Amino acid sequence: MRNLLFFLATWVICSNAYSLALFGTVDALSGSANVEDRSGKSAAVTLGLKIFEGQTITSGPEGEVHLVTEDGGIIALRPNTVFRVDEYKAEGNSSDRIFMSLLKGAVRSITGWVGKYNNSAYRITTPTATIGIRGTDHETTVIENGNGDEPGTYDNVNEGATVLKTPQGVAEVTPGKFAFAPKGGVVAPVFLAQRPRFLAMRRLKIEERIQSRKEYMRSRLENMREERLKTQANRIEQRGISNNREQGATMGRRNDLHQHQFERDRQQVRGMKSERSLRDNGRSNTARTERRKEMVREKKVGEERQRRYPERIRREKMKRE
Repeated sequence: MRNLLFFLATWVICSNAYSLALFGTVDALSGSANVEDRSGKSAAVTLGLKIFEGQTITSGPEGEVHLVTEDGGIIALRPNTVFRVDEYKAEGNSSDRIFMSLLKGAVRSITGWVGKYNNSAYRITTPTATIGIRGTDHETTVIENGNGDEPGTYDNVNEGATVLKTPQGVAEVTPGKFAFAPKGGVVAPVFLAQRPRFLAMRRLKIEERIQSRKEYMRSRLENMREERLKTQANRIEQRGISNNREQGATMGRRNDLHQHQFERDRQQVRGMKSERSLRDNGRSNTARTERRKEMVREKKVGEERQRRYPERIRREKMKRE
């Protein structure tokens, strides 16, 4: 029964997400985590699970979730993390984008082709700052209640560079630096003099695998993007063929309708001509009948005159001769 409920919950979440963009696939998992869609329905995260735009992942106290994104990037969620995919598009062109929110906890992000080819289309938003990139491997952490560390947003870079922004200012972060935007503070980001305490205390169980996955994904990045471009081109071509077929069917239906209207109009014209012919024939027959009646009357009148006035008729005849 428990397995059935799990299957149904997972099916509901996936079916609700079909209309949204596929963000990535769960590539590795340690501990527990849940995924929730925009309607509030949730299910347990499992290996191979598809994660879609608009979904939120919450990891447990010892939960670690690694995702491979559709643009060839890697997202590694740390324990006690709440992470949301706000907007995502990976078609291999200038319309691509990846906008995420880190509400609490920590996430390591290794960018794919979206971050590589369009830096401005990559963003992580936290309660106190936003993080942009310069093509990178970086980690962002949101501390709510510090255990020796001040609450706020932390960002450090393993490779490349990031930009930590608040309304008050910007800090460009490069490897070896630790930038910080305090919670509730109306100040520009600052650089820390030493490594944050939480990084030294953290224990991760599946972190070692990331380097090999990172190298593998980077070796395939260009091919993945080219394949995606071809796929999108084929979809556009198929859509065009489908539209042409639909237009052809529409034209066929329209021609059939025009032919039907033509035949109907022609039948109406034929009917009108036939009716007019019948009326004309009726009038002609009536005229002939009246003419015959008139000739019969004239003959009777002539015969009656000859019977009554024979002398007058004889004189008129002689006079004409």
